[in-house]
Amino acid sequence: MHVFVEKLLDSVKALSVDDVYLAPGLAEIDPRKVDLRTRFSRDVELLIPIAASPMDTVTEFDMAVAMALLGGIGVVHRNMEIEKQVEIVRRVKEHPPIRLRHVFVEPEMPCGRVLEYMHSNNVRNLPVVDSEGIAIGYIHIADLKSRCLEGLEVVEPRPGKAYRISEVQDAKKALLEGSIDTLAIVDSLGRYIGTLFYQDVLAETQPAVDKDGRLVIAAAISPFDKARALKLDRYVDALVSDVAHFHNVDVLKASRDLVKEVSADFVAGNIASDKAVEDVATWIERVDGFRVGLGGGSICTTPDVTGVYVPTLYAVALVRDAVDKLNLRVPVIADGGIRAYGDIVKVLAAGASVAMLGYMLAGTEEASAPIISIGGAKYKPYRGMASEGAMKRRYAIDRYARVSKKVEEGIEGLVPYRGSVYVLVPRIVEAVKAGLGYVGARNIEELWKKARFIATQKKVVRVKTEI
Repeated sequence: MHVFVEKLLDSVKALSVDDVYLAPGLAEIDPRKVDLRTRFSRDVELLIPIAASPMDTVTEFDMAVAMALLGGIGVVHRNMEIEKQVEIVRRVKEHPPIRLRHVFVEPEMPCGRVLEYMHSNNVRNLPVVDSEGIAIGYIHIADLKSRCLEGLEVVEPRPGKAYRISEVQDAKKALLEGSIDTLAIVDSLGRYIGTLFYQDVLAETQPAVDKDGRLVIAAAISPFDKARALKLDRYVDALVSDVAHFHNVDVLKASRDLVKEVSADFVAGNIASDKAVEDVATWIERVDGFRVGLGGGSICTTPDVTGVYVPTLYAVALVRDAVDKLNLRVPVIADGGIRAYGDIVKVLAAGASVAMLGYMLAGTEEASAPIISIGGAKYKPYRGMASEGAMKRRYAIDRYARVSKKVEEGIEGLVPYRGSVYVLVPRIVEAVKAGLGYVGARNIEELWKKARFIATQKKVVRVKTEI
């Protein structure tokens, strides 16, 4: 009897996104009309199937706001003090459902510098904000040109209305009907929040909002950190379990207790097998989504460190089949190994409702890491949440953090600077729409039905059936 030999020979062929492509089908509509509406969790609806990963070099306030404004959702990472994470999600909820840019002029700025600043932002006017953060008026390009020619160093602002958050719709109307390019948005005390641009009012993107018209937001938690979860629950639409291996008895017990005390949707993860779905459904009375992926991230070293790995594409298919078999009716989120636009289409075709992106968003302006210049080129730091740096930061800021592993399963590096996520994500969306168009699918649910995979001749990864 050759037990171990049989185990080896009985290994499963598990395909990754690099091993397959999608076959084309009859397209009945223009790709531009493809509907990408989906769900992140049971009650959280999105307009595009994209979520920003809860990594400390990716998702904080700027990324979370941007993703929601673009129709997706950001998951704020938990590698920070509880109060800071709560403050970020609170600010996202209070942000008006339109893009605001932090672009303004300070009093007494040199005339030439202001003129250059206007040209770089392609606007004819900008708000003036004083040292106390109060919007005190506007500078117009016509005034600048005349006064610069006269040799005057600074320009006094013209008086003008600054709009409160509750007046954003009035501000949009004023921009569309007037001859100015920007308006200041302030809080109830008149303090500057951001600048509304004419071109952003014209943008075609629609925000993902809750039933009260506020931007959607999710936050990462540990099921063992009940204090954090309860404080976040007041603001977030979804709490996302941020555990590398959710299919663990202690994690299941903690999650079972936690969901009884929170009202936000609870997304369980990460998992990578059908058996995990069955056990989660048995242990936990309410699960509103599954985050799927194990070892597939671009900077995840779990496969090399532990020898355990499941290609994200295969894991998504396993989990989705189990979800459907148990009639759970909750979304599946593909997390890890998504490096190209086409990979998003593939994981959606395999049963995912949303693709969670880390690497693809890490180099953008809105990612929560500083820009680094090396040899004239710009980069942004990027690291796995199980990397040495991320682990040191986590334990340094929270001495009560649960230490379950003492070995790194991620690396740190740099990614090229990619500009604004407001430019990148619409490109991704167009690519995904084109992918559905080639398959002949009008929407994601139709993609699930029509998708046919073509396996290439690349080497196939083999894994065991149970994790």
